[in-house]
Amino acid sequence: MKNVTVKEIVKACNGILLCGKDTMPILHVSYDSREKKEKMLFVPLLGERADGHSYISSAFENGAVATFTCKHKLEDIPNEQRKYAWILVEDTKMALQRVAAWYRRQLAMPIVGVTGSVGKTTTRAMIAEALSGSFSVYQTKGNLNSQVGVPVMLLETGEEEIAVLEMGISEFGEMDRLTQMVAPEIAVITCIGVAHIEQLKTKEHICMEKMAITHGMKQDGILLLNGDDKMLAQKKNSVPQKVYYYGTGKECEFRAEHIHMEGGNTEFLFVCQEDKIPVSIPTPGKHNILNALAALAVCKLSGASVEDGAKKLSKFQGIAMRQQIYQMDSYTIIDDSYNANPDSMKAGLQVLMEYPAQGRKVAVLGDMLELGEQEIEFHREIGKFAVEIGVDNLCTFGILSSYIEEAAKQANKQIQTKHFENREELAVFLKRLLKPEDVVLLKGSRGMKLNLVADTLKEQ
Repeated sequence: MKNVTVKEIVKACNGILLCGKDTMPILHVSYDSREKKEKMLFVPLLGERADGHSYISSAFENGAVATFTCKHKLEDIPNEQRKYAWILVEDTKMALQRVAAWYRRQLAMPIVGVTGSVGKTTTRAMIAEALSGSFSVYQTKGNLNSQVGVPVMLLETGEEEIAVLEMGISEFGEMDRLTQMVAPEIAVITCIGVAHIEQLKTKEHICMEKMAITHGMKQDGILLLNGDDKMLAQKKNSVPQKVYYYGTGKECEFRAEHIHMEGGNTEFLFVCQEDKIPVSIPTPGKHNILNALAALAVCKLSGASVEDGAKKLSKFQGIAMRQQIYQMDSYTIIDDSYNANPDSMKAGLQVLMEYPAQGRKVAVLGDMLELGEQEIEFHREIGKFAVEIGVDNLCTFGILSSYIEEAAKQANKQIQTKHFENREELAVFLKRLLKPEDVVLLKGSRGMKLNLVADTLKEQ
């Protein structure tokens, strides 16, 4: 954040300065009292387990110079802390969002907003990587894509030429709030799946919420959609903004042709009008072709060099716990343990089966969480799918994943399966099972912590 004072923040959030200097400059914003950043504004959030107001003193000790509060009056503030700026607001999270929305209006840089049920993090990272061939780029850090994470990311932008921000939702109305803050010039929707269907109930509702990203865009903005997604393919004329498609179909303005594997890399021709640019990415799977297409399409639409973007993508290393490949002496690990839903689970299994290796294909699948009333059905669907594509060995972990095993056995009694409810026992079993040339995929919701199993397998 640049050139912002306490006075401007107070005005932006409609707050009241209880004490401290309104001329104090603010460079950073955080809701973590343990963070140590120069001239920081602390945002004490009210959570289910903890109240951030309890950590205001700790934030000051770590270098914060200002704080929001919705629980203090001037007489509640210790004398020794009145040198800091205390800003009284009605709701600290809402105040953060208001300041972010105000700050966004001060920025001249264009912003690319990325959302979708599956693949938004990798797509965001690929877009940022490709754009970095032409521009200085700011992008979302980690998984800060929520109602709290997005405003913090907005407020951390500064001198860059373009920003790529990930925008995640789980409930009705959340995208509308995010897009009003971000106001993207270009919006990308990767796909419509069943992530968060427990809260949003139907895929139609999920699609509607994702498409709400256009509500904060100007009419001359650009919406970039995955043309291979059946629901998104029907949205061409549903918004006032210009809509473009990326994908493998001939109707897509940005498409991949001549797709093949070469030496462990995925290669294709990026086709846009008269442009035909060869692309090679060190990540397997059709979904990663789509991610790369989105990145190169954003390059074209934002005036960046597509050729330089393709060169950047040729060295893209992926993101921790998202289809990270580790070639050990005895076997290969595909660590895709960051999160899971039926769509990403199928994509992970396809990557496993497409991986060039002579040994067995071993799938270690954990529970998929937050799937609502259809959770058992979704897990059974994955079991059938694993059999259909030819997985050699199937290990399941958790409670719900027992339905994956059950459905797999029903589909093929000959498939080798084993179910676990203890992570350590699973790791020991895999150590004994895996042989040279075998490939093992680890995939499950974040709460299943299959990354710990991956870490054990890396210890040879």
